[in-house]
Amino acid sequence: MFLDNDQIESLLPMSECIQVMKELFLLDAEKDIVNPLRATMPLQNATKGIMGMMPAYIRPYEVMGIKILSIFPDNYKQGLSSHQGIIHLYETVTGQLMTSLDADGITGIRTAAVSGLVTSLLAIPEAKNLCILGSGVQARKHIEAMLEVRDIKTVTLWSLNRSSAERLATDMEKFEGIEFIVCDTIEAAAKDADIICTVTAATEPILDNEYLKSHVHINAVGACTASTRELASAIINSSDVYVDNRLSAANEAGELLIPAKENGHDALDFIKADISEMLKDSSLYDASKKTVFKSLGVACEDIAAGLYCYTKSKT
Repeated sequence: MFLDNDQIESLLPMSECIQVMKELFLLDAEKDIVNPLRATMPLQNATKGIMGMMPAYIRPYEVMGIKILSIFPDNYKQGLSSHQGIIHLYETVTGQLMTSLDADGITGIRTAAVSGLVTSLLAIPEAKNLCILGSGVQARKHIEAMLEVRDIKTVTLWSLNRSSAERLATDMEKFEGIEFIVCDTIEAAAKDADIICTVTAATEPILDNEYLKSHVHINAVGACTASTRELASAIINSSDVYVDNRLSAANEAGELLIPAKENGHDALDFIKADISEMLKDSSLYDASKKTVFKSLGVACEDIAAGLYCYTKSKT
């Protein structure tokens, strides 16, 4: 069996994926999940492309799997997704292949769903203003996810490609009662935001600290290597920081590794809690503070989302 992007879109609505991610992170991360660091192979050519291999095993679900993914950050110039690949799921009694799924569809939805789950905890309850920096697949999916968890009234958009942001705004008019505003600068888009999602291909900081609200929650999604980031060091230094997985963050999050090197300490020193810890202990977060969720995406998220699609397709 193979599930393509259209099937995944039908089987995995954002609201359901947020719940799937919540149930996953409520598992015991130490006992129930094996989630090795991803292996990456950078291409030594002008594309800046990367091949990533991400395995995981979720013991209570009796499933293991691997996502094989290509990441080509400049694909937006050709109207293509930056993330493309395949996910294979195997049962863990005999090791037989259960199904394969298009990784593009799963990645797009589950990444935003995790941000939605975290935002439900870290954004102020009365958050009305959303800022999206970027205009690709993740921008679209993050709008969907944020609308699931907060009563958003205004969405400000910025993209390096203004016409792409304008197309996104037009497409999002299907959400009635929400004003979509395309901005010429990042500051104009971000200065009044209660929630900011950075979903760009930037390799250097694009978001600065001085114009941000004191309670803003930021989902930093775009940069996914140890040498790239979207947020200025001052944001990390002045925020409570949360991650999906400490091991991944300590090895792969330039968002944390670069400021840590500047300050002469360990990237782990920035991290207040991971998602599992937050779900089990509400004293670990305060939505009135400035918060950052550094999203890297881990394979167990893909496996859980893929298993949900597979199970639902069989009913």
